Amino acid sequence: MLPFRLIQEYSCPVVGPFTPRERTVKKRPSANHPFTFARFTRDVVLFITRKYPPAIGGMEEFSRQLIGHFPGYADVCALRRGQRWLPFFLLRAAWRAASLRHRVEIIHLGDGLLALAAPLFELLAAAPAVVTVHGQDVTRPVPGYRSLIRAALRTLGPGRIVAVSTYTAAEVEARAGIRPRVIHNGVDVARFARIRRSPDPAATRARLGLPPGGPLIVTTGRLVERKGVAWFAEHVLPLLPPDVTCAVAGDGPEAPRLRDLARREPRLRLLGPLPDAAIDALYSCADLFVAPNIPVPGRPEGFGIAPAEAAAAGLPVLVSALEGLVDMAHICGARLVPPASPAAWAEAIRDQLSAPRPPRPRVRSWADVAADYARLFEAVAAESRREHPRASQPAP
Repeated sequence: MLPFRLIQEYSCPVVGPFTPRERTVKKRPSANHPFTFARFTRDVVLFITRKYPPAIGGMEEFSRQLIGHFPGYADVCALRRGQRWLPFFLLRAAWRAASLRHRVEIIHLGDGLLALAAPLFELLAAAPAVVTVHGQDVTRPVPGYRSLIRAALRTLGPGRIVAVSTYTAAEVEARAGIRPRVIHNGVDVARFARIRRSPDPAATRARLGLPPGGPLIVTTGRLVERKGVAWFAEHVLPLLPPDVTCAVAGDGPEAPRLRDLARREPRLRLLGPLPDAAIDALYSCADLFVAPNIPVPGRPEGFGIAPAEAAAAGLPVLVSALEGLVDMAHICGARLVPPASPAAWAEAIRDQLSAPRPPRPRVRSWADVAADYARLFEAVAAESRREHPRASQPAP
């Protein structure tokens, strides 16, 4: 039954209507229902997202971390299952916006697709919406979508659109003629900064079912075509020294193709989806992380959270010089490699494996990201109050 309740307190206040003061945040994901939903009695930010764990992906991680680190009061309406639930979820989100009318200061929409419903949510809640765009939600190759997303983004205006990379911002500008602000994604620093090189890499590898010796290259994430993992295994791995192992953690549509490749190439090890502790152990015994993305029309990489996490864990990182990965590389100190070039990738890997391990870079935390969003929400809410004054609502 909805709604659910759980008290979770935040200790990092911001100045403005989202400052915690004596109030508490209530939110809990339900393991038994496709929606996450929570109820509040004070002015809050209403987060509406159709991408949320336990589903796996970059947008899901973005929503989880932004909401979890947001320093004010968050009302969460999140779709936690397959997109087949989306029509029902939109109805539920609309009802929630209406039920919080005049108690919501800002509505945050988790991706560009939800921007299509922004006018409805704003009307029902009597509050302005801010949307974060990631990449595919702008470039989606669906007939008619380009016209719809252009109209939706132009209605919001540049001050209420956030892009996760300069690449995504450029895509918005090319399609809608407006340049949004950029707030880069972050990393769970508290988790990944604690990872250290294993004192016994061979034993750690053995526990993961990997060969104890030789260089270990790893990649993690959702296995889709644009990630380039199958391309890498087919075209780059054969060019590397025979003692190199490539371990792949994750699942997705490309998994059957990778299983076929693994039957022919024993140095390709498929670990499947791993829990966080196993990912941390994998990073502690690895020598190099790769993100060999390849260009796929309409399916860009908006940022690249997994390679940023690997860099925070202290691994050398190689990524394709493509789309939002360029921003990620500049922030996290990763090395850029020409995309879809087997010779360039093989040379870069040989160079990196023979070089000293670089120092661990400083990366943006999700708390930094959430603070940036809080400041933006404060500015948008203040502008809305100036344009549309309303009587203050006493707290119950």
